[in-house]
Amino acid sequence: MKNFPGPLILDEIQYVPELLSEIKAQVDQDRYAGRFLLTGSQQFHLMKGFQETLPGRILLLHLHPMTVLEKLGMGTLQPWINILLEVKESRIDRLCTAPSLDRKIFQAVSPIQEIHKGGLPPILSMRTSFHSAFFDSYIQTYLLRDLVTLLPDTDPTQVVRFLRLLATLSGQEINKNQLGRELSISPPTANRWMERLKISLLWEETAPYFSSMIKRIAKHPKGTLFDTGLICHLQGIPDAEALAVHPSIGSVFETAMRLEIRAYLQTYLMPAQLYHWRIYEGKEVDIVLEYKNRLYAFECKWSSEVSEKDLAGLRAFKDRFKEQVAFLGVITPTGHLWEIKEGIYQIPWIPH
Repeated sequence: MKNFPGPLILDEIQYVPELLSEIKAQVDQDRYAGRFLLTGSQQFHLMKGFQETLPGRILLLHLHPMTVLEKLGMGTLQPWINILLEVKESRIDRLCTAPSLDRKIFQAVSPIQEIHKGGLPPILSMRTSFHSAFFDSYIQTYLLRDLVTLLPDTDPTQVVRFLRLLATLSGQEINKNQLGRELSISPPTANRWMERLKISLLWEETAPYFSSMIKRIAKHPKGTLFDTGLICHLQGIPDAEALAVHPSIGSVFETAMRLEIRAYLQTYLMPAQLYHWRIYEGKEVDIVLEYKNRLYAFECKWSSEVSEKDLAGLRAFKDRFKEQVAFLGVITPTGHLWEIKEGIYQIPWIPH
């Protein structure tokens, strides 16, 4: 490595952890930002030897599937969620004039197509007829490669079945004690597999929001695979037309919005925490953001028509947390930005 003073890109660093000690030595000798760019398909802070080697010397970034703005070649536009969190006054006025909510740039964009396709870069230029073959190859040559490394002595067929089960559960609350029963494996084994999926960045979890930090850890999280295109493939949904009438379209849309918002927040290094909220009476809110001690609550509705019933969870959330709530909104696939009821706004994902 002394022959490559930098900048130097090292891909799939998880397969050569022995390089980390040398990288540490090189950085300690001559520290400047951007000298090494390390990429990989595992969470660095969970990699063997990583915590002991590079603490205080590295900035961790999670590279998500592409957002709708990035797929349009407009990834530098500030997304609406960032404007909403950063602007203290006249939020709606700022959103109305936000370039990222300009209808003109979305004229040729279909929400259902975007969700079914997902955000993995290789698939963006493929015809729909190639999508299934791409995802089959992706699972066999990439995902299983990493999972076999993390799950030695495990039948790959069982792992694929586990992925299919998780695809059907994406967007739902996860009871880890019940997962193994579906595949005739023990709950500890199912939990171990899920932890390995999180290490490989394939599975993400969203904790429930409570005032008590202890309850946020103890209650059931919502989970999802990392890409809606992969979710659709594993559920056997062949195209956008089939997704539009599929029973899971509501949960897949909610998942798409959660993944996209998380991607925007992490890309802009905004320290907002993402949750969901549910109470015993059945009221729930799909997405809750906590930022600078204020709460932003959103329902995700796969329809441009919003009914009074769709607002019940948001109103219950406002009643519970009162002045801490900064914004209430309903995210829809299309439509336009407007105030549905006093203090509750419709926000279109793709304005038409």
